Amino acid sequence: MRRLLCAFLFLATGTEAALCESLPSTVPLTLTQSDYDGGRIYVPVRFGNAMGTMRLDTGASTSRVGLAPWNKDLPKIGESRSTAASGEAAVCEDVEARNVQLRASQGPGVARNSYELTRCARNDGDDLLGLDFFRRARFSLDLDRREMELFDKVPPESRLAPFRLLGPDQRLIGLPLRLGNVTSVGLFDTGAELSAVDQSFVDAHKGLFTPVKNRLRASAADGGKISSRVYRVKQVALPDGHVVKNLYALAYDFGPLRQALGRQVAIILGYNFLRKFAWEIDLTTPASPRWSATPRK
Repeated sequence: MRRLLCAFLFLATGTEAALCESLPSTVPLTLTQSDYDGGRIYVPVRFGNAMGTMRLDTGASTSRVGLAPWNKDLPKIGESRSTAASGEAAVCEDVEARNVQLRASQGPGVARNSYELTRCARNDGDDLLGLDFFRRARFSLDLDRREMELFDKVPPESRLAPFRLLGPDQRLIGLPLRLGNVTSVGLFDTGAELSAVDQSFVDAHKGLFTPVKNRLRASAADGGKISSRVYRVKQVALPDGHVVKNLYALAYDFGPLRQALGRQVAIILGYNFLRKFAWEIDLTTPASPRWSATPRK
């Protein structure tokens, strides 16, 4: 009875995602693999009566879907303009969806009674579930186990470090780190199939990188194309002392992304970096998000 009551309360609450006390929700992840240890992460999502999957994208502050029969009747509430890593800009509709639920294999589903997202008439990539869906939530992310767990509160014994808030509206999250001996910030981006580094940073610190491939045509999460090179980043060190060596990364001009990321971000930490750790992410206090990472063996 308690589980049924909790599932109802998820859908009956307001716009914030809610979690039921003492009943963590386990959400299964579907992973796809690609070259250079890259990959994509998908989660099961229900919009009203429509069930499907969306690509988990913490590098997007909001969710984005392509125009489709299941969402064509969602009411328009505004417009927004976005610029992708490829530099392509698009003006899309902001729409309101009702009863949006992240489907769990164990525990109650994690849902929003009302959720605003972006609907684009042209969308060559995946439907993206953005970071704002998890506002005021705490969750773990473990790609080896192919699951995400969401909890109602942070255990008092948890030792979490602060994220760096990024962008003019402070709605993206980054990790302070060192690339070799250079201090920088990396965007925490589950939607990046492969980690990426700003070409200008590579040019200024060539000793920190090993060239792998001179020319590669890559796809951004929205389907746009990026002309890039492939390098190995010799060393990425987190502030907790954990180090990743010889990380594959695309290199391209971050110029189109600067307005969203700010000047401090030199690297995007994508799938091939994130899979090396089990993560705990605490967004319960939006102004002070926190994290911890446990290396995978």
